[in-house]
Amino acid sequence: MTERILQLCKRLNKFTLDEIVTISEIPANKLLPILNELIVENKLYLENNVYYFKKKQNIFNQYPIFKYYPKTTIDILLRCFCESVVTTKVSHILSIGEPQVQKFYTIFRTIIYNWQKKLLDNFYSNDPQNARHRVFFDKEVYLYFYDGQVFISKNLLRSKKDKTLTGQDKADFTTIYCYISRNLTHNQNVHNLELKIAEIIWRKGKDFKSMYADLYNLIN
Repeated sequence: MTERILQLCKRLNKFTLDEIVTISEIPANKLLPILNELIVENKLYLENNVYYFKKKQNIFNQYPIFKYYPKTTIDILLRCFCESVVTTKVSHILSIGEPQVQKFYTIFRTIIYNWQKKLLDNFYSNDPQNARHRVFFDKEVYLYFYDGQVFISKNLLRSKKDKTLTGQDKADFTTIYCYISRNLTHNQNVHNLELKIAEIIWRKGKDFKSMYADLYNLIN
């Protein structure tokens, strides 16, 4: 059934839950798990209660800098990022300019942020909650807590149905928030703050092998 729904999503391109329920004649309670699965698989994304079919984008077209370096160089950049090797050292290792290394690192962080934001949008659309407003380096950010994980959004998500966290969720959120705060103090500046927070969250609990496989799959 999943493949059939995916083909229907592709044909519709964009749709609401009510629209696809009417067209497919499948109850919403059976469709929602499939749509959520397709979002996790990066085949759909949800924005303002509208589902969009995600057309495959060639990363070389999305980020032209990839065209100028061989796959082996990009793979080393990816590994260095996962190992948190500073850009100066990577520049020396690969004999390329540090600004180029910094561009790749920013792209990797952007890919991570976009991926987790799609997961957040999916969680929020099904179970809206109040944002946790926090300030880092005099800049306010918006954090959310779902399924034992913290998510960040550049923009505040609002809904009349926003709920507050349970006592246990608040305690679990605080633990992860403290982890983010400790790691963020190591940054030298606040450029791309949301991207860096998304990266810190993404790294939590992962070893090199997990991070490399995860980011490699997101890129490819």
